[in-house]
This record gives sequence, C-alpha cells and structure tokens, in this order.
Amino acid sequence: MIKTVFFDWGGVIAPDPGDDFLSSLLKNIGATDEQIHEIFKTYMPRFTRGKITDAEYWEELKNHYGFEIHDSISDEFKKWRGLVADENVLQLVRDLRVKGLKVALLTNVIKPSYELIKQAGYYDVFDEVIASCIVGYGKPDKEIYEIALKHMNATPEESLFIDDKQVFLDPAIQIGMKTILATSSDQIIRDVRTFTK
Repeated sequence: MIKTVFFDWGGVIAPDPGDDFLSSLLKNIGATDEQIHEIFKTYMPRFTRGKITDAEYWEELKNHYGFEIHDSISDEFKKWRGLVADENVLQLVRDLRVKGLKVALLTNVIKPSYELIKQAGYYDVFDEVIASCIVGYGKPDKEIYEIALKHMNATPEESLFIDDKQVFLDPAIQIGMKTILATSSDQIIRDVRTFTK
C-alpha cells in the first residue's frame, strides 16, 4: 500500500523539463552541441547540487570556453516555462494529501529556479521538498533517494516516485520504490490514482 508519493518538478508537476531551455540559453551565448553536451555532464551537475553558485557557473563557462556572457544572464532563468505548475497535476497533489497520503518533491533544480518556485508558493502544496541544490546530491545519486525517504520517514516499499526520465527512476526501482514514467499530465493523474486507490 502506497503511503508516500514523491514527484519530480520539471516534466511532472510543471510540463517543461528544462533541458531544452538550458540548451537554448547556452546556444544563445555561442555554445556548440558538443560543448552543451560537455556542460551538461560536467558543470550542470555541480550547479544543480549547489556546489557552485549561478555566478560561479557562468564565470567558469566564460573562462573555460571563452563565451561572451552579459552580467544579467541569470535573469534569463526567469523565462523558463517550467516555473509554472500544471494546475491539474497540482490538484492531484492536493487530493492525495486530503486522502491522508504524504507528498514530497524530489527534484534536481538549480538555486535560481528553486528560489523562484518557492516564491511562487508552489512548495507549500507539499509536505516536504528534497531539492538537489539544497541537499547537495542529485538524481541519480542514490544518496538523494535515501535522504528523501528519511525526510518523509517512509519505506521504499510504501513509496511511489514519478519522474519523466527513466535514468532517474532506475535507482528508485533498485531500492524497492514503485515508479511511474511521466509522459503527460493525464497519464500521470491516471497512473497515480491507480496506485493510490
């Protein structure tokens, strides 16, 4: 029986996962596809885990790649469509809480986006927010799943995790959590309701 439900943010609660947005931001400063791939593998994991600030992130990219980066580039993060939740999925979260289930966010998020989502009041809908930039680990690090379970005083067997990337679901499956691969808001709502009947 499911007692705790963990939701990812981008691609689940909010319809835009953010990868295309971040790629286009890098393209706008002159990054090639190869450089973007490299940045996603090296610099972004440190950024999402809170190891470097947004100012340090851009400074490192400028120094390493020679990009021309304007001082107000961090303001670009405010344009991400993923800062706005899908109201139908958010209502599902509220419904689960009314039913007595515990709900939490388990999300890889950079600090600027984390702050904007928090200011919008979205985090108030959840019992707990386990964010990579705050806890210092990110999916698929096994530590973030262990931290999430501990924060919620939950067992893997009684927990459900919804994410839009299979690579982030695999560690949850390995420790015994039930999972849903998100493809659309309708499918998320339908599958979560099936699991939590």
